[in-house]
Amino acid sequence: MDRADCRELDEACPLAECRARFSLPDGVLYFDGNSLGALPGTTSSNIRDLIESEWGEGLIRGWLDAGWFYLARRAGDAIAPLIGASGGEVAVSDSTSVNIFKLAASLLRRAGARRKAIVERGDFPTDAYILEGAVGLLDRGQELIRAEPGGIADRVDRDTALVLLSHVDYRTGELRDMEGLTARCRALGVPVIWDLCHSAGAVEVELNRCRVDYAVGCTYKFLNGGPGSPAFTYVSRDAIGAFEPAVTGWFGHADQFRFEDRYRAADSINKCLVGSPPVLSLRAVLDGVKCFDGVRMDELAGKSRRLSGLFIDLADERLARHGLELATPREPSRRGSQVSFRHPEAYAIAKTLIARGLIPDFRDPDILRFGITPLYMRYVDVWDAVKLVETVMSEGAWREFRTDAREAVT
Repeated sequence: MDRADCRELDEACPLAECRARFSLPDGVLYFDGNSLGALPGTTSSNIRDLIESEWGEGLIRGWLDAGWFYLARRAGDAIAPLIGASGGEVAVSDSTSVNIFKLAASLLRRAGARRKAIVERGDFPTDAYILEGAVGLLDRGQELIRAEPGGIADRVDRDTALVLLSHVDYRTGELRDMEGLTARCRALGVPVIWDLCHSAGAVEVELNRCRVDYAVGCTYKFLNGGPGSPAFTYVSRDAIGAFEPAVTGWFGHADQFRFEDRYRAADSINKCLVGSPPVLSLRAVLDGVKCFDGVRMDELAGKSRRLSGLFIDLADERLARHGLELATPREPSRRGSQVSFRHPEAYAIAKTLIARGLIPDFRDPDILRFGITPLYMRYVDVWDAVKLVETVMSEGAWREFRTDAREAVT
C-alpha cells in the first residue's frame, strides 16, 4: 500500500462526492471531527438568511411562517434514520448532559426499591457526574456504582435501577455490545440509557433493532451541527407512553399555548422538550444532518472501518517502533470511528502535530486520539497523517512542546 493506492481508493469510493458538501480549509489534515465536525457548505448562507430574512424581516411571524416552532421535531426526525430509530422517537433540545439528567431522573424516580445506578469506570465523566447529581437530588437511598471496564453486565441484577453507558469509549474507541447488554438488562427489567455522542453519524446504530428504549447524543461531532449545538433525546414508541418527565417545561406540555396552570405532558416525544427551541442552532443541525442525504449508514460505517484499519496497519509499520501503543481494538466489529494511541508524551505530540497542520486531540492522561470522519475523510488523508506522525517522532520534534502545563481545552 502506498499513497497512489490510497488515491485509487478515494477515486473508487462511492462516498467521495460527500466531501464537497463541507467547507474544509486547505493545508489541514483534520482528525478531530469526533470532537467537532467540519462546517457544512450550506450552513453559513442558511443561518445568514434566517437572521436577515426570517428574523430580520419576518420578526415573530417566523415561528409559524418559517417553521421555527417545529424545528426540534424536524431535526429529530432527520436524525432518526442515522441511529436506527423511527420518526417521532427523537427530539433535539438542550445539551447531552441535560438530556441525560432528564431521562435519568425520570427513570430513577420510578425505580421503586431498586437501589443501584450503574456506570462504567473511565466512561465519559459527565455521564457519571450527572447520574451522581440525580441520585443525590432524588435522595431515595439509591447509590452510584462504578463498574470496572467491561464489567457492567456482571453487575446488573434485580436491584439495579438504571444503567448508563457510552456506545463508544471516548478514549480507546471501543464499540460496546449494544444489543447484548440491552437484552441482558431487559431480562432483569433494568432500563438502559445509551450515550451515542461518539457513534451517531459514524458507525451503525440500530436502536429499534436492538430494542433500545432510551438514548441521548450530541450533534456537534459526527453530525456536524456546529460548536455547542443542541443534543438529541430518543425514547422508543414502546416506552414513551409510560415515560413521565422529571423536568416539566412548557414546550413539553400537551398544549403549551393554552397556558394552563398545571403541567399536562404531551403524549409524544415532545414530552422530552422543556423550553423554547434554540432556532439558530437547530437550523445548523439540520444542515449538518442534510450532509448525509443519500448515504447508507452501513456503507458509511464500512468506510469508517476501512479508514481506521488502514491507519492501524500503517501505524504498525511506521509508528510502533516510536513507542506509540495502540489503544483501540484491532477487531473491526469492536471499533468505533477513531484510532487512539498511548504514549507518555501524547500531549506534546498532539501539540506538535497541530503546529504542522495535522489536528488530532489529547485525552488525559496519555491518549493521542485520531477521529475518523468517513463522510469527508479520504484514504490519502490517513496516509499523509501517519507519514507526518512518523516524521515528528523520528525527529523528536515533540520535545519542543513538552510541558507539565495543559491548555484549558485539549
